[in-house]
Amino acid sequence: MGVIPHPSPLPEGEGTYTVLALVLLCLSFSACSEAPPLCSEGLLLCGEVCADLSSSSSHCGACGVSCSETQVCVEGSCRCRSGTSLCGGQCVVTAWNPSHCGGCAGEGGATCAPDQVCEQGACKAACALDSSTLCERSCVALDSEPFHCGTCGNVCAEGRSCRGGSCTFDVVAACFNSGQLVGLQAGPDVKGPAVAVGTFPQSLARMQDVLLVLDASMRLRQVRLSDFAELPASDATGLVPNHLVVRDPYVFIVNSTSNTLQVLRREGEPSPGPGPRFPEGIPLTDVGSVNFGANTNPYALTVLGSDVYVSLLGNLQGEPSAGGRVARVSVADPSAPAITDVLELPSGDALQPFPGHTTLPTPAGLAAHQGRVYVTLGNLDPRDFMAGGPGFLARVEPDSRAVELLPLGEDCLNPGWAVPVGERLLVSCGGGTVYDSNFNLVDVRGTGLVLLGADDRVVDSLSLRCPEATSCVLPSAGRFDVVGSRAYVGDNSAGRLFIIEVVDDSLIERRGFGPGAEPPLLVCPRTNGPSLVGDVVAIP
Repeated sequence: MGVIPHPSPLPEGEGTYTVLALVLLCLSFSACSEAPPLCSEGLLLCGEVCADLSSSSSHCGACGVSCSETQVCVEGSCRCRSGTSLCGGQCVVTAWNPSHCGGCAGEGGATCAPDQVCEQGACKAACALDSSTLCERSCVALDSEPFHCGTCGNVCAEGRSCRGGSCTFDVVAACFNSGQLVGLQAGPDVKGPAVAVGTFPQSLARMQDVLLVLDASMRLRQVRLSDFAELPASDATGLVPNHLVVRDPYVFIVNSTSNTLQVLRREGEPSPGPGPRFPEGIPLTDVGSVNFGANTNPYALTVLGSDVYVSLLGNLQGEPSAGGRVARVSVADPSAPAITDVLELPSGDALQPFPGHTTLPTPAGLAAHQGRVYVTLGNLDPRDFMAGGPGFLARVEPDSRAVELLPLGEDCLNPGWAVPVGERLLVSCGGGTVYDSNFNLVDVRGTGLVLLGADDRVVDSLSLRCPEATSCVLPSAGRFDVVGSRAYVGDNSAGRLFIIEVVDDSLIERRGFGPGAEPPLLVCPRTNGPSLVGDVVAIP
């Protein structure tokens, strides 16, 4: 991922300069801006609706094929939803179904008498728990029950969980190349249907009950969090917006080619009572900005206290490049953001270049963690964009301004994103990638994840690689987010999500190509060309 100053094809070679290069190319070449088909790629027109036949419970596998309320559509087939059991050909929740209470009737469960209810798998005269609400003859917890979410009979649609009495996705992925969003339910890892949103969705963040979608078409779009329906509210951004962070009531955006940090503020309060808080979207006002200067190409940001830290990736083709640094911006008054410090990152021999290479520090993702700022630090040779050395984290001490390099090992090339997992820190490594002139990935090494312990030392690493002797498209780990102890890792090449669980000081591949793992989730399928998962966010 990175910035290219003009729309010329990338040379074949390794590098992190993929996503934003594609942005600029697609914004500049007519091949990327042809009139879209009636339904975007991966969707089929069913009547008047563009449906994802792989995961739509209303059109599962084929138009008009509907799953029952207790089923979910997975890979084009109706299956029992998580938490249900197959009893007599029907998927039922034995925890509260009075016909199959505690298990399938006749198979360990019971059929409750007509004057009884079912609560936690037992037939009772009445609901006994304070958390239970009576829905017909079922005692349910309205704040967490997906078949009675918030009110009796309100069933959460595919890929959604019930949290706090509201149906919501747990994870959302942005499909950059196909212009879609895909929501997932964590745990069972069931994906909802893809929904077309914008042109090239690049970065996502939640604000109230709205999902903000930073689009490479220089728009900040808004969709309902519950179903991704687009809302009227929309705001202009700078050129090549790349990362978005919300600290309600403020929104912070880095625009990579405009070289700016943009600050917006929410206006107005949510609507009272039940229903959408902002039915028409959230009114946002531009209140401030900072320009970092030519060829700085800000890539990402993180917030620590009253400061925003921004990685300045730089433009390796620029003269001169102004990257390899981290800017500290005071937002004590968000309407008047001010650069208070610019930290130079280590370079030269400190980056341990591979033989025959000259490297430059190329900072990407940042994470605020235990009072410090951590910056993923690629190590690129500016002559050919190849990985010229191993990956590092740069640890920044805000008070002393000290910057220390933390090695991630030679198996981690081009680290790009970092997210805390409790006291630990998880880092994704995009790898040393080789692309052809059509941006098809033809080789990759050093891609996967690295786990650092509380003392900032590497405690485990996991490589993502295709099984031998298969036609699997090579993976390249990109942006990711964490739900509990599970990391949902986007793929830069084939639109997949890898799910990696942190167990103590170990990384366990739950969905991927490793031993015992289920296949990765294909969230952003495409017929031709690369498919980039532009961003992955957990919805708190």
